Amino acid sequence: MLVTMTQAQAAGPAKVSAGTTPSSVPNAFLNIKTQQIEGVMPDVIREIGKREGFEISFDIVPFSALVQSVVSDKIDLIVAGMSPTPKRKEVVDFSEPVAEFGKGIIVSASDKKQYRTIQDLAGTVIGAGAGEETSEELMKLGIFKEVKLYNTAADMARDVALGRITAGFNDYPIWKAQEANGALQGCRVVDGFKPLRKVPIAFGVKKGNTALLTKINDGLVKIKADGTLDQILKKWNFVD
Repeated sequence: MLVTMTQAQAAGPAKVSAGTTPSSVPNAFLNIKTQQIEGVMPDVIREIGKREGFEISFDIVPFSALVQSVVSDKIDLIVAGMSPTPKRKEVVDFSEPVAEFGKGIIVSASDKKQYRTIQDLAGTVIGAGAGEETSEELMKLGIFKEVKLYNTAADMARDVALGRITAGFNDYPIWKAQEANGALQGCRVVDGFKPLRKVPIAFGVKKGNTALLTKINDGLVKIKADGTLDQILKKWNFVD
């Protein structure tokens, strides 16, 4: 665990246990073919570890259990697409933001219109994720004919392809990852669409674990300065 980091450095790289999600592409996920943890957050923490002298071991943890796992010392570090909300900050200390992203949209592949802002979709039927904060924001705007809620992105994409809804809202990097994997048949991702807002994602440690947090933030500064972070963000489509 991290409390032994100073002693461990004398014998070799310190070991840091990280909890990560199994299927949150492209934030953090298990590649079934290679059995390796991949994604923007794992790539970033590995690069930080190289520069700060620690090695990462990954444990698969459901997203909903990550905070409790780090609080109870089952893991040292949260490596996932987690945003530093006020409630989480009560028990978790977060690093400086690694990346930020907003909601992107998909439309039918036959729809060639250039959608740039929310207003371009006024009067249409759109789809969004059930239970998501952004979905509530979209409904409160009151400019759409209807906001349909979906439990899965696959169901939303199917309805876009079939013309049942004009556009489907999801995290832009997720849509881009699915597009690259051929999972958006009959749809296209609208590049250049301006989201309502962007949210940051960051690494999390148990509140008070300043030793690890300092190393992570120092490492972030280094990989920003040498261009490594930009390369990783582009690799995983955290650009729009």
